Amino acid sequence: MSAPNKNRKVVRNSKAFWQLEGESELNAITLPDPPTASQPTLIRLTHSNSYGPFDEADIFVRRGDPDHPTEPGDLDSTTDWIKATLVEELVYVDGEQILRSDAEEPFEDETSWDGTYEVQLALPAGRQSIEIKVVSREPKVLRSMVIAGWDVKVKK
Repeated sequence: MSAPNKNRKVVRNSKAFWQLEGESELNAITLPDPPTASQPTLIRLTHSNSYGPFDEADIFVRRGDPDHPTEPGDLDSTTDWIKATLVEELVYVDGEQILRSDAEEPFEDETSWDGTYEVQLALPAGRQSIEIKVVSREPKVLRSMVIAGWDVKVKK
């Protein structure tokens, strides 16, 4: 197995982690960590699926209210969601981690996949909550939902 490329953006084993349906996981970090109010915060999220690429989901991020989190099924009551941009896709073929764009598709077997997304937020100093909205176009595999409760302390 080749050594992982240190320039990869994939996020694994983060403190902000959620198990999703359909053998999917979501890991998230802030850059910088901890965030500072004097500069935009980069939110980096990796959606991983053990079966293969999951192109049927979009990810959005917003600054929520830590005292009044958005309910998991409330996809439409706010309009300040920012769509995260897909910046990297990795697949694991023959025990090797490679960019999906370099892989030969279709894959013969289950092929683990990591899709990494990014979005920038301006966060004021103090206790803040970052909310994530996953919108699935395959509801039988992955349910659309809001993930709330990712609280961060933003430095001045």
